This record gives sequence, C-alpha cells and structure tokens, in this order.
Amino acid sequence: MLKLLIHVPDSTRAKIASKMAINFLKTRREGEEMKVRVLFNAQGVTVLLENDEELMRGLEEITKQGGEVYFCENALKAFDVERDKVPSFAGTVPAGIRVLVEWQDDGFRYVRA
Repeated sequence: MLKLLIHVPDSTRAKIASKMAINFLKTRREGEEMKVRVLFNAQGVTVLLENDEELMRGLEEITKQGGEVYFCENALKAFDVERDKVPSFAGTVPAGIRVLVEWQDDGFRYVRA
C-alpha cells in the first residue's frame, strides 16, 4: 500500500498541497490501496481565516476520494483560529509534530508542500 503524508506548515503552500494530494490519488490503479493525509500545522492553519472557497473545495475533494485532512490544535490556539473554522470534512490532531512522527512510523512517506 502506498501511504503519503503531505505536511503544510505554511499557508502559501496550501493549494499546492491540495493539488499534490488529488494528483496522487488520481494515479490509483485498479485494486490498488492508497492513503493520503494532509496535515496543516504551524502557520499553515491560518488558511482557515482566508475564506478561500477554491482551496476548501480542493481539500473536500481529497476526502471524497478517500484521503484525510487534519489541522493541528496547538497551532489553531497559537494563531487564534477558532476550532469551529475547521471544515466538517476535516479533523484535528492535538499536536501536529507528534503525528508527523507517528504517521511516518506507520509507513507514511513524508512530503513537505
């Protein structure tokens, strides 16, 4: 199984990360198992303050294709982003840095957007 982890610590890289995840999922061959997780942490969580509908559609498309999108709770607090800004199709993790390590231990390949 191919497992991809896309790390988005900078909001200016959010659209690129979204396109990378979608393009990765599009390469799925018949019967092939793939997983992709997109993690926003550090300043990357501020994308939730931008009201960028195109980006949100892209992130939602990732989840519709079986991918996962997460936002770091520590970063949400640090950058004063209300938790209710996290879209319903996405999740949160308590500490982005910890899941980066855990998910890599679980076989996810790390790519920084």
